[in-house]
Amino acid sequence: MMKLFGLIFVVAVVNSQTQTTVERLKAEGFTTLVGFLDSTGLSDVLNNGTYTIFAPTNAAFSAVPAATLAALGNDPNLLKDVLLYHVAGGSIPSSAVTNELMLSMANGNDARFNVYTHNNIVTIEGSQISRFDLTASNGVIHAIDSVMMAPTTDLVGYVSGNSDLSTLFSLVNQSGLASALQKDGLTLFAPTNAAFARLSQAQIDDITGDINKLQAVLTYHVVGSTQYSLGLYKKENLPTLNPNDNLAVHMVHHGADVKVNNALVTDADNTVTNGVVHLIDHVLLPQDPVLG
Repeated sequence: MMKLFGLIFVVAVVNSQTQTTVERLKAEGFTTLVGFLDSTGLSDVLNNGTYTIFAPTNAAFSAVPAATLAALGNDPNLLKDVLLYHVAGGSIPSSAVTNELMLSMANGNDARFNVYTHNNIVTIEGSQISRFDLTASNGVIHAIDSVMMAPTTDLVGYVSGNSDLSTLFSLVNQSGLASALQKDGLTLFAPTNAAFARLSQAQIDDITGDINKLQAVLTYHVVGSTQYSLGLYKKENLPTLNPNDNLAVHMVHHGADVKVNNALVTDADNTVTNGVVHLIDHVLLPQDPVLG
């Protein structure tokens, strides 16, 4: 019996090494992805040359909103662009991945890796890599748990384009911090307009009436590393761009929701070109000497 199992294992390894990337995708059950690759003519492309494919599972495609899937189905060029955002040239094994590594994808956009050592989770653009190093004759495949959409703007651009963040955008401009928020590898916990409306007028006047206080409050909402929700954990302390204070992470409602200090994350994991944005329902006020 042991000899039989050993023979089966050897045959499986040999097959995986002789299959092309698309053949390996088919063998591993990535049927939705393969169907899209076939429909766009990308299967032939990926069977030639050497590639790394970040392959969304069938469940990942099922989680995409129906309207988005319909839009992709009706626009072959858009679909092709999205699929190519899951492909990189060359063979990139898991051993080559480091935290905050930026990888140039086949559609011309970059994708960011994050490695969270405390829970052994690795993400690419916030999507968890659930299986690593499925080798093929012309590359390697890593399975991911969601479909990636390439970000089109940086953190400041995202805030300026979101009508729920107009108060925050105004204060960022007033504070002169816009350029600091365009650096790479940042996480913004962004208070919505409703969050600012929770403050009293006296609090607003106090914060906005002193540029140092305003900068202290705004930088307290920014973490100097990319922290997707998959990487957050209970009682974690996140160092912020305000050097005098950190954020404390709390898991609530059986761990399904996340709070930073007293603020609930209401819309998580909005990917931008230089990090990620989480919307929150309270303004975070640091224990900062300048606010005393």
